[in-house]
Amino acid sequence: MTTKNSTDASSDTGDLQTRLAGTSKRVIQICITAALGGFLYGFSANAMSGTLAQPSFIALFLTSDDATSRMDGLLGGFLAGALIGSVAQAPISNTWGRRRANLVAAIVSVISGILQAASYHIAMILFARTMCGVGAGMVLANSPVYMSEVAPHHTRGLLVGLQGVGIVTAYIVCSLCSLIFSFVQHPVQWRLTFIVLTVAAVGFACSLYFLPESPRWLMEKGRDEQAKAELERLHSTKADPNGTLARAEAAQIKAQVDAERHLPKSYIYIFKTPHLRKRALCSILLWIMGQGTGITAIANLIPVLMGGLGFGVTLQLGLGCAWTVVAILGCLANVTYMDRIGRVKLLVIGGITNAIILSIMTALVKFYLDTTYQPGINALVALYFIFGFAFTSTIECTAYVYGSEIWPTHLRSQGSTIAYASFFGNALAYSAPVDLALKNIGWRYYLVFVAVTVVSTAILALYFPETKSLTLEGINAKFGDQVAIDLRDAIVAEVQGETGGKKLT
Repeated sequence: MTTKNSTDASSDTGDLQTRLAGTSKRVIQICITAALGGFLYGFSANAMSGTLAQPSFIALFLTSDDATSRMDGLLGGFLAGALIGSVAQAPISNTWGRRRANLVAAIVSVISGILQAASYHIAMILFARTMCGVGAGMVLANSPVYMSEVAPHHTRGLLVGLQGVGIVTAYIVCSLCSLIFSFVQHPVQWRLTFIVLTVAAVGFACSLYFLPESPRWLMEKGRDEQAKAELERLHSTKADPNGTLARAEAAQIKAQVDAERHLPKSYIYIFKTPHLRKRALCSILLWIMGQGTGITAIANLIPVLMGGLGFGVTLQLGLGCAWTVVAILGCLANVTYMDRIGRVKLLVIGGITNAIILSIMTALVKFYLDTTYQPGINALVALYFIFGFAFTSTIECTAYVYGSEIWPTHLRSQGSTIAYASFFGNALAYSAPVDLALKNIGWRYYLVFVAVTVVSTAILALYFPETKSLTLEGINAKFGDQVAIDLRDAIVAEVQGETGGKKLT
């Protein structure tokens, strides 16, 4: 049960907690390094986008009558593999740790990168893309779990949101690779992007050597002293050189882990238990709304969409690069304000804004796609850019943070699986048929995005609890759980131990 001290003590502790709140250089470096997982996912996901516009790739794979179905298969195969990967990471992460789960993902990505670069038959590259999706899905689901467990509560939004920055940075690098390699006059042209992907996967695997294991996972496995030592290294700052806040957090984590140690961990238990079922529904709805905007389908097909507006290959790829630059500016804005504005407010603002933009985009696509009316074409191009910024500045990073932080430690990997099963399931539903849909029903496909975004945003606004500035253990109370020890009480105990029981000042 949560206990309370006197009002004065609570007020003093709140002031002390504010004074001790800081973010160490070590935890910043660790989260930046961990965000390379987001980079690996982003490059893996976007590698096919520019490749679909490369003449050498088209000549080898997309000259048959079923070219449209092949394109859908390449996009859908990756997402199907990612869905499998997001499920597979949970038992690996729970059993062997967050770092080793990412190492397995990196190995899968290295092998698939080699296979993609070496493909000479459509069946081979379809298999390799699906395998690539498995590795990408594992790292996307597991990395924010790790980052949320090492980041301090007051800057968790900023630090875990770096996952989104890493993803969109990879989009930029991948788009630049596609643009640069388009000038290579050799059949190896399209393979170069996948060689770079393989190198990125090797680099990510090597970076894991420099990361500590999650202290919450260590605590759950009974390695308490190692967990406490790591927390002090992570969270000791100039404002708190003695690690008072870190030790208080360790006491809170230990109490919560002990309280949850013998609870069931099955997915059936999650959906049968009201407070866990609410988390599961939040995780699912989070990406019904996020993917319902059509962001994955649009991001993967930007060069192709630009081609439909009449631009040549070089300009298609160049506009794709510019779009990703705008997207990362949005991500930087997102992580900057997330811990100030709050997760739910940003998600609602993003849902409403993107629904409006998509509505306008629908009208422009209806009247100006495949036409030569330049003002209409220019307006549609501009709106694609505005859409990219609107999504990444409100939803992109916020969703990665929210989906990982709402779960208790013993179920965080399973919770991440539920969130990213929704992520990839919805991405697959909207992206796999996108070429056929745009070919057969055209602008009406955008109305699906508008409808899903409006309805899911309305539900989200009423149903999601805010998690800003709360510890991972403190978030439990928002879902009706018991918090074994309040962080303020843990701070009281630590400070009184340091001062011999004197009153806090």
